[in-house]
Amino acid sequence: MAKKLKGKGWYTIVAPKIFGEKILGETPAGDPNTLLNRKIEVSLINLINDPSKYYLKFRFRVNKIDGNRLLTEFDGLECLRDYISRMIRHGVKRIDTVQDLVTKDKKKIRVKTLILTSRRAKKEIEVAIRKFVKDKLKKQIESMTLDEFIESVTNDSIKKSIMNEGSKIYPLNVFEMRKVERLS
Repeated sequence: MAKKLKGKGWYTIVAPKIFGEKILGETPAGDPNTLLNRKIEVSLINLINDPSKYYLKFRFRVNKIDGNRLLTEFDGLECLRDYISRMIRHGVKRIDTVQDLVTKDKKKIRVKTLILTSRRAKKEIEVAIRKFVKDKLKKQIESMTLDEFIESVTNDSIKKSIMNEGSKIYPLNVFEMRKVERLS
């Protein structure tokens, strides 16, 4: 148990229901209302116990106080920079996309993706791949709730479908959602 701080109480930070309300940590506060909208970053390894997802960091925001528990909601995710920089080599084509989408439950998110091809691609191939990825993401994400989207990121279902179908256009080495930001 944490030690007593004069005039302050300890509050437990809890992950959203989709992650089984796992405890993310504890924090002291004199007035719990000062903790509202505080952001917490957690590695995906700690949330789902899968070491292969070491490169993803999830960000949560405290949105509700329930006694001495701080309930959080999804605020975004990001790939580690060193993970991305390790994949980028000479002779590999990097294609980035950025798009704002709305999920089925009316949550706005900005999705930034990274696509790497095995070798230099011509400009028209790059344009075709970028258009394919944007169309595919728009179709998939707008038919999901935010929780379903988070689930598909953690189990790689979106990633696998884009890799399989995108490789028919041109051989793809990597597809990653390098950053997702919650806009509303």
